[in-house]
Amino acid sequence: MTNPNMKIWDQVSTTETKYTKAAKVDGQNITSLNGTAMIMKATEVFGPAGFGFGWTVLEERYDPGAEIFSGEGDKRLSLGHALNHTVKILFWAEIDGKRGQFEQYGCTKYLYKSTYGTSTDPEAPKKSLTDAIKKSLSMLGFSADVFLGLFDDAEYVSQLKDGERVESAEDKIAEEERQKQERLDFIKSVIESLQTARTKNELKAFHDVAVRRLAARKDTTAVTRITREYTEQQARFEEPAPTNQEQAQ
Repeated sequence: MTNPNMKIWDQVSTTETKYTKAAKVDGQNITSLNGTAMIMKATEVFGPAGFGFGWTVLEERYDPGAEIFSGEGDKRLSLGHALNHTVKILFWAEIDGKRGQFEQYGCTKYLYKSTYGTSTDPEAPKKSLTDAIKKSLSMLGFSADVFLGLFDDAEYVSQLKDGERVESAEDKIAEEERQKQERLDFIKSVIESLQTARTKNELKAFHDVAVRRLAARKDTTAVTRITREYTEQQARFEEPAPTNQEQAQ
């Protein structure tokens, strides 16, 4: 039985891959979400912004960050402190005729040191507000798969794209058949790899990679088939039991 508390979450937790892109922030690889796409999804669920959901800016400020320096040694000179723009909003939404609300923050670098020297971002307030709105929607389950780290799994993203290809295909049946054949070809190639593996470690590597990929797609039938073949092929690398004559010697 579906948990009624997860009604909205289950409806909005899956993200369309076309509204995401890879990005690097402070040296970390992340999945960036399109803010307008999230607003569009919220409109689909709650109604237009300002009617079914919305926000009020409660606070806006610039917070000092780390001190910025130029030069080294005796020529080291302080240029002041970095500044981060912060906005605090009250987000609200109507669900089943009841209005709920909570607070959320959004932050953006405003004044910072870059490879070109000291830089400022004039769009920081807009970015902070977008950040706060996206974080608010995430608390309701919007794009939960991204925030839960599922987009770090290439197989999860590949599975989403397969589903999107079916939805957008002119001939959905033909696309489904193509994907089914692609699955069968993959299973066949894995079995052939298992059967021709030259070492026990190579055998295990083929098995583990395939099972990880198939498990991500929740393809239990294929996992069972691969595991059975793996077990059978393990016998090739097992030491034969000594005969009675060999034991006597």
